[in-house]
Amino acid sequence: MKVEHGQSEIPVRHDFPGTLPPPPASKAREGRPFISLLRYNRPYLWNYIFGALIAVFFSLVGLVMPMVIRYIIDGFERGNLGHGKLVLLVSGLIVLSLVSGVARYFQRTLMIGASRKFEYDLRNDLFAHVQRLSRSFFNRTPTGEIMARATNDLNYVRDFIGPGIMGTIDTIRLPFTLAMMIYLSGRLTLVALIPMPFISLLVFTFVRISHRRSKKVQELFAVVTTEVQENLAGARVVKAHGMGDRAVAGFRENATRYMKANIRLVSFMSFAFPFIGSVIGVIMLLVTWRGGSMVIRGELDLADYTAFMIYLVMLAFPLAHLGWVLTLYQRGAVGMNRIARILGEAPGIWDGDHTDPDARVSRGHVRFEGVSFAYGTVPDSALALRDISFEAPEGAMVAIVGPTGCGKTTLVSLLAREYDPDLGRIQIDGHELRAIPLRRLRSAIGYVLQDTFIFSDTVRENLRLGRPEATDDEILAACAVAQLTEALADLPKGLDTMLGERGINLSGGQKQRLALARAILRDPRILILDDALSAVDTQTEERILDGLRGVMAGRTSFVVAHRFSTIRRADLILVMDNGAIVERGTHEELLALDGLYARMHARQLLEEALES
Repeated sequence: MKVEHGQSEIPVRHDFPGTLPPPPASKAREGRPFISLLRYNRPYLWNYIFGALIAVFFSLVGLVMPMVIRYIIDGFERGNLGHGKLVLLVSGLIVLSLVSGVARYFQRTLMIGASRKFEYDLRNDLFAHVQRLSRSFFNRTPTGEIMARATNDLNYVRDFIGPGIMGTIDTIRLPFTLAMMIYLSGRLTLVALIPMPFISLLVFTFVRISHRRSKKVQELFAVVTTEVQENLAGARVVKAHGMGDRAVAGFRENATRYMKANIRLVSFMSFAFPFIGSVIGVIMLLVTWRGGSMVIRGELDLADYTAFMIYLVMLAFPLAHLGWVLTLYQRGAVGMNRIARILGEAPGIWDGDHTDPDARVSRGHVRFEGVSFAYGTVPDSALALRDISFEAPEGAMVAIVGPTGCGKTTLVSLLAREYDPDLGRIQIDGHELRAIPLRRLRSAIGYVLQDTFIFSDTVRENLRLGRPEATDDEILAACAVAQLTEALADLPKGLDTMLGERGINLSGGQKQRLALARAILRDPRILILDDALSAVDTQTEERILDGLRGVMAGRTSFVVAHRFSTIRRADLILVMDNGAIVERGTHEELLALDGLYARMHARQLLEEALES
C-alpha cells in the first residue's frame, strides 16, 4: 500500500475560514428574557387569552356580590326585605360563589397547564441545544452549572410563567373595583388611595434589590451543584487520596455561602409582603375612621359603607399578592437570563451554507493540508498544531506518536471535527471536512478515547449506543474482536448485566475494550483510537490489533499510542513534537533515521528491560 510520506505540494486554500458565520439565533437571548418568554409561549397564547377572559368573568362575578349584600343591608334598614326575598338573595350569593369557584378552576387549569407545556418545550430545547454545542463550550462550562440552569433556574421561570402571570392577571379586578368604590363614595376612595405613592416607591426599590440578590443566590446554587457533581463523579479519587474531610469542609463552606445569601434574599422578600399588608391595614383604618364618621353624620348610608369595605378588601388582596408575584418575577427573570446565556451560545461546529448535502464519506481517504490550530486566541508560539500536512489513503493505518502535549489528540480531534482548523484544510474522499454534513461525518467515524465513558445501563445498550438496531450476533462478533468475550462470560448476566455509574463495576481494561467494541459495531469507514488500549496488557493488545486488521481491511484507522509495539505495523507513523510533524515514515524507516522516534523507541526498550 502506497502512503504519502513527504509534505503536500498542494497550495493551502482558505475557502473555509476558521471563524464561520454564527448559526441562526436561538429563540432565547441574554438580556431579553421576556421577549424570549413570549416566543416560547406563543403556541399557548389562546390558553392565556381564555384564562384572562375567565379572570375578567371571575372579577365581574365578584363585583356583583358586594352589591347584593348592599341591597340586603339596605332592605334591613328600610324594613322592606321579606323572608322569601332574603332566601332568594342568599341563594343567589351561593350560586355566584359556585360560579366564581368554577371559573377560578378553569383559569388555573388553562394557565398552569400552559406553563407546564412551556416548561416541557424549554427543557427539551435546552437539552437539544446543549447536545449541539461544541467541545469548547464544555471545556469552559462546568457540568454542575449546566445542571443548575436546567433544573433550578428553569423551575423559577416556570413558576413565573404559571402562578406569576396568573397572579398578575388577577390585578384585572383593580380598575373594576376602583370604579365601584368611586360609584359608592368618591371622597372615601380618595382617602383609600393616599398611601398608593408609598406602595409604588416600595415596589420600585424592591424590584432593584431583589433582582441583584436573586442573581447572587442562583449563581451560588450553581457553585454548590458543580461541587456535588464533581465530588460524586470523582468519589473514588476523593476516597483514594483521603480527601473526604476536605471535600466535606469545602462543600460546607459553599453551602454556607448559599444558605446565607438565600436567607438574605428571603428576609428581604419576606419584608415586602407584611409591609404591603401593613400599608393596607393603615388604609383600612383610615377608611374605617373616615367612613364611620360619614355614616354617623348621615353623609353615607350604612349599606354603601358596607359594600365599600368589601370592595376595599377585594382591592387589598391583589395588592398584598403583589409582593409574592414580584418574588416570582425576579427569580424568573434571572433564571431566564441564565438559560438564555446557554441558548444564545452559537455552536462552533455546525452545518450551514458551507455544507454540501450530497457529500459523504465512502472510502476514508484522508488528507491534511497545511493545518494550523490554536485553542482560543493565542500567539503563534502557543499553536497546538502548526502546518500539519499528510495523506492517508483508504485502508491505511496511520500511527501518531510523540511526547506528552505535542498535539496528538488535537490532530485526531480535528479529524472528528470537534474543532475546526484556523488555517489550512482537511479533506476526506476529496470533500472539504466542513462540507460534509456533521451527522453523516460522525456516523462514518468510530472514535475511542483513552478516558472512556460508560453509561449506567446494561452492557448490551452500551455496546449498541451508536447502532441501536444491532443484533446479538453482531454485538458478540464486535466483542470478539475487542477481546471482550471472556469478560462477558464473567459478568453475572452477560450482555444484560447492569453497569454502575461510568461503568464502575468494570476494570479499566474492560471499559476500554467495551468502548472499542462499541466503535467496531458501528462499522465505521474511519476508526480513531486515541491511546485506547493503554489499560490493556501487551498480549491482549496484540490480539486486538490482529482482529482489527481483519475488521478494518479497506478502512482507514488512526492510532495514537505510547507503546511502540502497537504501531510498528502501521503504514505511516507521524512523529510529533511541539505541535508539528518532525518525522514520518514506517517503523523501520524511522529507526534508520536515528531521530526522535529512534530515541523514544530505545528509551522504551530500556524501560521494559529494567521492569522485567
